[in-house]
Amino acid sequence: MSEEIRISFPYKGEILTGVVKRFNRKTVTVETGTLKFRVPYSLSTPKLKPPKPTSTNRNAKKKWSATQSKDYERSKTAAMKPLAKSSVKLLHKTTMMLGDSLKLGDDEAIKKYSNLLLSELNSMYNLPHLTVHTGGKRRLTRSGGQYYGLYRTRGDTQKKYSISVFSRTAKKQKYVFPKTFLRTLIHEWGHHYDRHVLSLVNTYHTKGFYDRINTLYGQLKEALDKD
Repeated sequence: MSEEIRISFPYKGEILTGVVKRFNRKTVTVETGTLKFRVPYSLSTPKLKPPKPTSTNRNAKKKWSATQSKDYERSKTAAMKPLAKSSVKLLHKTTMMLGDSLKLGDDEAIKKYSNLLLSELNSMYNLPHLTVHTGGKRRLTRSGGQYYGLYRTRGDTQKKYSISVFSRTAKKQKYVFPKTFLRTLIHEWGHHYDRHVLSLVNTYHTKGFYDRINTLYGQLKEALDKD
């Protein structure tokens, strides 16, 4: 701050005076001797105004490339054909074993049947192999939500694909309900499907994306409805 700005503001029945050190979004930082205060702009004398948002903030609209726009439109409209009954029957066996593993809290079995289920799916759709990492508790987001799972692509010439699905909740660390775990697993696998079946460079959470994973999830969760 090139020029010193002094303001007055009320504090516990007194009027304090200090030097402005920083302009924040909702308050201004003021130093009075050895103490610092964050004062609302409305209480400052003379009245100060908060800084204008810059064009580099996170909410600024970004221009998409032609590839991104094309991928987004493709993601919105592409559909996934339901699996044949014979394929669903095979997947139901693995899905039931996965559900039982979650109820028992058996981490090794959860990992085993998660990998087996997606291995079977990849074989049916002729997709590259990917590794499923399970276990651990969900991480909290800045907004207070939770990360349920992640899909990763690593490497340049020989890409390695992986999925991470957290087995326990963030706060109480209880094992996730089987249907919730299955939905997360299929959700992350949906990005893998989009990349290789739809040939998308960028995979988005469009309505089409959710329609595709709901088609598959609806068939697989029947195995868990029998409980």
